[in-house]
Amino acid sequence: MKQFVSIKVSRGMIHVFMVCGFISNLSAEAAVLTEADRIALEARLERIQKRSNERVGGLFKRAVQDYRSAIQSDDASMALYLKCYEKIRFTDEKRKSSEFREWKRRNKERLSSASMRMALRHQLAWLLLSVEAARRDGDISEMGKRAIEHLDQIMKNAEVLKEHRSILSQNALDSVFARAYSLNIKVEDWPQSTMDIEQIYDNVVLPPLRTTTRIDSLRSAWKKRILHEGHLIEKWSVRGGKTIGKKDAMRAPEFEKFLSEKRPQLLWEMEIDCFEVGDQQQSALRMLKHLETNLTHKDAPEWIEDFKGLISHKKE
Repeated sequence: MKQFVSIKVSRGMIHVFMVCGFISNLSAEAAVLTEADRIALEARLERIQKRSNERVGGLFKRAVQDYRSAIQSDDASMALYLKCYEKIRFTDEKRKSSEFREWKRRNKERLSSASMRMALRHQLAWLLLSVEAARRDGDISEMGKRAIEHLDQIMKNAEVLKEHRSILSQNALDSVFARAYSLNIKVEDWPQSTMDIEQIYDNVVLPPLRTTTRIDSLRSAWKKRILHEGHLIEKWSVRGGKTIGKKDAMRAPEFEKFLSEKRPQLLWEMEIDCFEVGDQQQSALRMLKHLETNLTHKDAPEWIEDFKGLISHKKE
């Protein structure tokens, strides 16, 4: 007796068979790109890239325009800050406008602070400098003067800005201002914030001055750096109690430490820098005097060895 086997195939299985067959045919028909294919693809890519550049360029241009307008006053800086904050923390997160108004109401006192508005203006100004540095394709050799001028303004208002030092210390490229405009820029060796004083001088201000024709400017820049670092510590440190009869009774311990340790170290580094650039006679004499004045400094033994090395190296 004959036996029949019944095979039942579902629609899903038929679909699988069809897809597999299609993929098999594709694999069999796969081929490398022809020259005509490459030309066509490159043309399409060029059009896509052009649209992308136009879009990014438009956003970038609008950001710079808005930033420049906002740094004209503290109030304008705050107005842009609120606009940017609303965008990234409320609009982009699909939160209601009423929630933003409630947030402003709760933070009315802080947002009305003159010192906060000033701090935001300085942060925005540093962001603009960062944008310009990016436009220069990393060539920041001519931006030292403007960086110093920016720091001068900070120092001038150091006591007022003390309360909002966190704003000044924030990475400007990660600030509310930058995020709202989707700025995606990076500049090698560029300081992240206006409070990166060490990086501002080491990476931006001092390098272009290290030539034999600019030694006086190099020394002046070093003195400015020492002044800036010391002034900020003096104004932002917590002062100690009064002691009758002592001139420095009200100096903060942190500032005292700067005067006794960091300032002599920076002065020594200044003389070494000037010596190596070419001001050997004057710098050598200043280093000897510096050693005599700071014999008890913890780094004095190391300085003596440094000085010996400089002299012996020049003899060779």
